[in-house]
Order: sequence, then C-alpha cells, then structure tokens
Amino acid sequence: MSRPFPLPASPFLSRILLISGVAASAGLLIAVPMFCLEALCLWLAALPVCAFLALFLVRERAREACREKFAALRTVNDRQRKRVHSLRGQARVLRAISRRRPLDESMSILCRFVEDRIPGARCSVLMLNSEGRAVGKSVAPGLPDHYNQALIGLEIGPAVGSCGAAMYLRQPVFIDDILRHPNWAPFHDLVLTTGMRACWSSPILDDDGQAMGAFAVYNERPRLPARGERLTIHVAVEMARVAVNMAAVYRQLVHQSLRDELTGLANRRGMKDWLTRRLESGGRGGVLLLDLDDFKPVNDTFGHDGGDRVLRVVAGRLRDLVGRDAIASRLGGDEFTLGVPTADPAALEDIVRRVIDAIGRPIAIDRQHQACVRCSIGIARYPEDGETVEELLTHADRAMYEAKKSGKNRYRRWGSPAGGVGGMAS
Repeated sequence: MSRPFPLPASPFLSRILLISGVAASAGLLIAVPMFCLEALCLWLAALPVCAFLALFLVRERAREACREKFAALRTVNDRQRKRVHSLRGQARVLRAISRRRPLDESMSILCRFVEDRIPGARCSVLMLNSEGRAVGKSVAPGLPDHYNQALIGLEIGPAVGSCGAAMYLRQPVFIDDILRHPNWAPFHDLVLTTGMRACWSSPILDDDGQAMGAFAVYNERPRLPARGERLTIHVAVEMARVAVNMAAVYRQLVHQSLRDELTGLANRRGMKDWLTRRLESGGRGGVLLLDLDDFKPVNDTFGHDGGDRVLRVVAGRLRDLVGRDAIASRLGGDEFTLGVPTADPAALEDIVRRVIDAIGRPIAIDRQHQACVRCSIGIARYPEDGETVEELLTHADRAMYEAKKSGKNRYRRWGSPAGGVGGMAS
C-alpha cells in the first residue's frame, strides 16, 4: 500500500514547492522553442514571468517573517498577561493581610491564588497548636470539610504524610505519588476521598526557624512540581509566613491595648469590651467599682515605687478572686473594677466582703515596712441599674463615692440609701 507524499507543515515551504513547479513548467516551455528561429523572442517574452515569480517569492518570505514576529510578540504578550495576573493575585493576598482580615480569610485567598496558577491544584494551610506538636487548624477551601477536620489533632513526625514530615523536619517534602509513598500509607482511605494523588508541602517557619505550620499543594496527577510551580509555592510560603506573623503581631497589639501596663489587669477599654459582650449576649451581670482609701499617704511615705508595689499586690489579689467568667481591671490611678456574671444581691454581697477582706490585709513593701490600705466599693447591676456600659460604670462610680462619704471601707449599691461592711444596703 502506497503512502501519500507528506506535505510540509510550513505555509512558506508549500508555496515554494508550488512556485518551483510552475517555474519548472515555464522553463520547459521556454527551452523547447529555443531550438527554433524565434527562440530569442520567446526568451524575452518569458522574462516578465520570471520577474513576477521572483517578486512573489520575496513577498511570501516577508509575510512569513511577519507571521513569525507576530507569534513572538503574542508569546511575550501572553507572558506579560500571566505575570500581571500573578501580581494581581499577590496583591489581593497582601491587601487582605494589610487590612488585618481574619487569618483564615487571608489563607483562603492565598490558596485560591496558588490554585489559579497551578493546573489541577488544591491548596491547604495547616497551623500547629500552641504546643507545636500537632495540627491545630486546617484551612483548605478546595478540599472537603471532612478531610480538614480529620487533620485536626494529628501529631507531626518524620513519616507523617507530607505536611507532618515537612513541619517536623522543617524542610520541604514533595511526594509525587501519594498511593505509593510509605508516609501516606495510614491515610490512603482518607486521601482517596479527595481525588488527589500528589502532595507538595513546605514548612512555614518563624524568625527562629521553628515550624508554625505548613503550606501544601495537592495535585490530581501523580507528579512533581515544575520549575515555575516551585517558584509559585515558594512565594506562597513567604506570604503565608507574613500573614501568620502579622496576625500574631496584631493579637499582641490588641492584647496590649486591652491591658494595664503596671498591673497586667484589663484596662478601661478591656473592661468596657467585656461588659459590651456581656450585655449583647443578654446575660445579667454586676459591676464593682472600688477605690483605695487614703492611698496618697502610701505614695508620700514609700514613694512611687512603693505605691506601685501596693497597686500590683492589690491587682494580684483581685485577680485571684475572680473566676474565668469574671474580669478584674484597673481604670487608672488607684481605681479598680470587677465585672462579675451575676446580679444576685446575696452573691454580690459575698464578693464585696471577700474583696474588702483581701485588700485589707497588710502589704509588704520591703523586708522592714508594710502598708495597709482599705477600699470603698460601689455596685451597679445589669439591667436594674443601667442598660448601657456607660450607665453601669457611672452609677457604680457614684455609689462608690457615696460609700466614701459614709465612712470609707464600705460599699454602697446604686440607688440604696445606706450600705456598709456588715450587710447589703436595703
């Protein structure tokens, strides 16, 4: 069976063959009459045909050169378009980080960015728990929820999948075929539900080189990442590192903004934040505002260092009195507040008496000197004495000043005509 003659793939070569055939035919037509008397005339008549063929060849070559140049420009344009698309994706991630969006949201945007860059990819960000030994959080918008939940609590190790090994070894672990690698043998049934066959994981390290988490790229086909894909993964890991560090810095700033620097208790803003959450949840509560009686002589006798020592000890005693559901704060100077999750008069009376007894105990300034302070306390209850944070604090403050006027070392509930250590005001 005969095979057809293969035609050249290039349009230019096809035209060359066609023109060569025409030129050969014309040459035969010219060569035969040359033996005749009129050969010279016929040859002169063929010259325009040859010139036309030459011009046609030049034009076709120029057109082919233009096509090659346009193809090269189109390739460059496609590269530039992909690069711009990549930069826009990075900008979206960095914008989410700079706007202090929740860490889960920033990580989800980062995962989507990488998934757009790598065909068939599904990304995951794992964060270690506070002990740094097991997975505490999994963010993977492209993977099933049951898969993410199954990873929570998984202890890391040198042979635990891709991410567990990467975090333990603190170096990238790229596995081309999940079903054939021993690291994934215990997780075959779980990973088969995702349809993924490869997993490339890189650790997210802090400034000290310790693992905070891992960024993983799963792929539908058993393979290793290409060179460009490795670069994308490297950029993603760095952005994840920035996001985690920024989130930690932001949490620290928030913590500091809600804490009193001297005593470590909540400050006025922290107390208001606690009360606001309490009121918004619809729970009842009480506010105890206390002021140290005659604190100025302590500063005059022992100096400001001695006064600060007294304030720190008082803060520690208040902290020991409150439970997890309550809060102790320092409003400023020698004023403190307690927010408690009860508005029951008997319960509040018990708390007030314990506070007065605790603060009234002597405080050691140094090995030779002690200070004794007392306090006056004002009480306001929610919602009986106020329905807003400002109303509660204002009424507790006024009740405290009434207690001072009545003889100090006493307590007064807002709206009550009298009050004292011996019993709750009626």
